Amino acid sequence: MIDNQRMEPAGSSSAEGAPLVVVFDQLDYLGWSYEIEEEILTAAGARLWVPPRSEGHAALAGADVVIVHDGPFGAAELALLHHPAGIVCYSVGMDQVDAAAASAAGVPVHNLPHWATQVVAEHALTLLLAAIRRLPVQDRAARTQQWDHRRLIADLGIELFTDLTVGIIGAGRIGTAVAARAMSLGFEVLATDPDRSDRKPNVPLVPLDELLGSVDAVVICAPLTDETRRLMNAAAFSKMRRGAVLVNVSRGGIVDEEALAAALSDGTLAFAALDVRATEPPSPDDPLLEQPNLLLTPHTAWVARASHHAYHVEAANVAVELLRSAGRLDSRP
Repeated sequence: MIDNQRMEPAGSSSAEGAPLVVVFDQLDYLGWSYEIEEEILTAAGARLWVPPRSEGHAALAGADVVIVHDGPFGAAELALLHHPAGIVCYSVGMDQVDAAAASAAGVPVHNLPHWATQVVAEHALTLLLAAIRRLPVQDRAARTQQWDHRRLIADLGIELFTDLTVGIIGAGRIGTAVAARAMSLGFEVLATDPDRSDRKPNVPLVPLDELLGSVDAVVICAPLTDETRRLMNAAAFSKMRRGAVLVNVSRGGIVDEEALAAALSDGTLAFAALDVRATEPPSPDDPLLEQPNLLLTPHTAWVARASHHAYHVEAANVAVELLRSAGRLDSRP
């Protein structure tokens, strides 16, 4: 059952009843429903508790598994867990949980790696094509009666897909899916993986600096880590071909946004398309909002009807597997 009202006794444990899955920071501002998670967890023999955000810390003492949306969830929160079986990051990314602190506490942390692969790859490709074809610029031209094709041809600098090379930063599931879709349209594709070197996608893997200097567009699909934070900064932009395109569907913190604004203004980059920002939502005086050669979407790369259902199912299943691994639920028959 979903228990939104009763506070779990501070010293409770799974031995005194069904193991408890607690949503630490529910998405109350979205009118989010956890009915699918409830159904799956109840069928497996567990309980789900979705306290108000203001009571998330108090609820941790009774949790066997914690679901974390935005976090942050660090050492202070881990210290409140009396008998943790694990943490579920309610996303593909895992930057909302302090991985080092969780590892030191012996608490496994799992993400939801599968549910968003197709939809985020499709969104990344959509942003890439819109940026290369300069669709926002063309839209504004059409709306303001600018039908001078000769000037538009000269100003837009549009190339055929088959004449362009795309670089993927992050060769995991989403990056590989973006690469496959881009190749199907005739792009040459290179990839680099700052997070892992053991991946073998079906595209050439090259060092980051080589990729930056060899491609016409960069698509960021890597997770946000200490190594990737502000990876795309002024130094990185200076290594790219002048007039290149940048797309980010991963985490906003991977891009130095001040450096990006400068690169878009001085022509180092011709266009950028961002689904994610360093601060979400950005402040009203955010300088990037004034950039005419920038396309923005509000962190909606994951949005689709089918993927929305898969999101809930995978979250519940990961929580169940953590409980089973800890011996707090029976294994599958």
